[in-house]
Amino acid sequence: MRDIRYLLTAWGNWSGSRIGTEYKAAWPLVTASSDIRPMLPDADGETVDRAVGRLKHFDPLGYDIVVAYYKGKLSCRAIGRELGRKHEYVSAYLSRSEAYIAGRVAELLEAA
Repeated sequence: MRDIRYLLTAWGNWSGSRIGTEYKAAWPLVTASSDIRPMLPDADGETVDRAVGRLKHFDPLGYDIVVAYYKGKLSCRAIGRELGRKHEYVSAYLSRSEAYIAGRVAELLEAA
């Protein structure tokens, strides 16, 4: 199993470059030769996207934290300020959400 944080970082970059999906591009599309950010192939990106989508139904706050952190590139402190919570709370919540997503990704990959 790939490292879930790397996978979610690549997913955040992949989802930010998507056009016509729930995740609108936040920056201009860059050619592959000049882009050094980790990215996912579409099949892997869709698998992680399904796992993150399941988190939205299971735990909406966890979903919001994951999207803000990995797609929005906000720090745990910034998210904590928005929620009125300490950054330790956000970090712990993010870790639980990552574990849930890792389990869902593993489940989806076994089914495929």
